[in-house]
Amino acid sequence: MTRLAFISDIHSNFEALQSVLNDIEKRQIDRIYCLGDLVGYGPNPNEVIGLIKEKNIVTVMGNYDDAVGYEKESCGCSYNPGRETEVGDESLNWTIKVTTPENKEFLRNLPKRLSIEVEGVKVLLVHGSPLNYLLEYVKPTTNAERLKILTKDVEEDVIINGHTHLMMAKHVFGKTVLNPGSVGRTKDGIPGATYLILNIDNGVFWYEFIHVKYDVKKVVEEIVRVGLPIELGTVLTLGGTFDMGPGKFVGKEEKKFLI
Repeated sequence: MTRLAFISDIHSNFEALQSVLNDIEKRQIDRIYCLGDLVGYGPNPNEVIGLIKEKNIVTVMGNYDDAVGYEKESCGCSYNPGRETEVGDESLNWTIKVTTPENKEFLRNLPKRLSIEVEGVKVLLVHGSPLNYLLEYVKPTTNAERLKILTKDVEEDVIINGHTHLMMAKHVFGKTVLNPGSVGRTKDGIPGATYLILNIDNGVFWYEFIHVKYDVKKVVEEIVRVGLPIELGTVLTLGGTFDMGPGKFVGKEEKKFLI
């Protein structure tokens, strides 16, 4: 039997990444893969990239990796107009400024898709979707017609993507679509980090979603120390997105994230 761990959307949260990797080490995992977005939002982009390199974790490119690596003006995120957009822009600009040239080169060289085969099971890894590798959100609420379009030409048995920060498991049109959630910026209303384990045994596979606690307070303090917007710390503390409108917290974006 082979046990694979999948992490995603670390977003410069070094504390969360360390805690997740420590948890993975205890579970007899054979290999670790990352679905992208190593950087953005959090205070430690270089440390996160350094640890990914040190552990030789195979990673596909996320939209934030693309934006920082190529020093773009936008990450392509679907922000709400107003303060949320401002915070996103501040985060991107700060991350571009502090990420080293060597690490930007590393981000630019990440593949946009990866196909692996383990014990007869084929797995496709992308950050967004099989048709839009970086930017499409495949959510629990994505309708059946769109899922059919996304999966119909996929040869692999399993599609694993990130980008939404929501854990998800769907079985559609002969394919299994999985999302490990987020290491560094969860949106399920529970502070902490999440990842996915895929067990494969001679053509048969099953999966587990894992939640890991880490020192959120320490990360929030670091966000303040480096001068990033405090709203980024609020998201970590509450485990969800913070609508920059009249104090509305949006947690547990989709209660039925396991379908």
